[in-house]
Amino acid sequence: MDTLLKTIKIMTRQTKITTVLAVFTAFCMGMEGMRMYRSESPSYIFLIWNLFLAWIPYLLSLQFMKLDIRESRVGAALLLLLWILFLPNGPYIITDLIHLRPRAGAPMWYDVLLISTIAWNGLLLTLLSVGNIHRRLQAHVSPMKLWAALFLLFLSAGYGIYLGRFLRLNSWDAFLNPWALMRYSMMDILHPLHHPESVALTAIVGCLLSLSYAVFYLITYPSKLQHETN
Repeated sequence: MDTLLKTIKIMTRQTKITTVLAVFTAFCMGMEGMRMYRSESPSYIFLIWNLFLAWIPYLLSLQFMKLDIRESRVGAALLLLLWILFLPNGPYIITDLIHLRPRAGAPMWYDVLLISTIAWNGLLLTLLSVGNIHRRLQAHVSPMKLWAALFLLFLSAGYGIYLGRFLRLNSWDAFLNPWALMRYSMMDILHPLHHPESVALTAIVGCLLSLSYAVFYLITYPSKLQHETN
């Protein structure tokens, strides 16, 4: 009975989080809609698509939390792999600041807030998504191994952002164009100094996400500990 009540409490909290994220996303869409209305131009409409892609790993993480890993190892592994492939889409929006420049129809400050707000939404989706996976795997993987895997995960997300920003590859290219993805990856692994952008972006984004998630984890951990002791 206690386990059931605990599960209900967790799901209720998760539902609340998802609802707030949905409202946040609607707010971002409203900001973009207002800009399109005032400027009569679809400037930055691509940000809404990028934000939609940022939702995919979050929704996958919710599905992963429902799985019984011991009884469905193959299904859990495939879902986890799919989650890893789509994870870079959230922090990728931060690099959309590269598109920021004076445009007709809206002041610069509004465009700064527009991109920053959507990027923050994408980053929140990413951190919460990782948190869901982290909590689900804690019973199956030792803490040290799990944190090491998370750091490698964030580095891979940084490299995924490089593939998207510089080489214009997408998450679904792992299925539609796998040979190109493997070719570029092997070139960067064998000759990292030939493409310094890949090394720099991978390292910077990897450290950014690692530190951001560490702060996120430390903020949420006391509430988890108190919930468990109660």
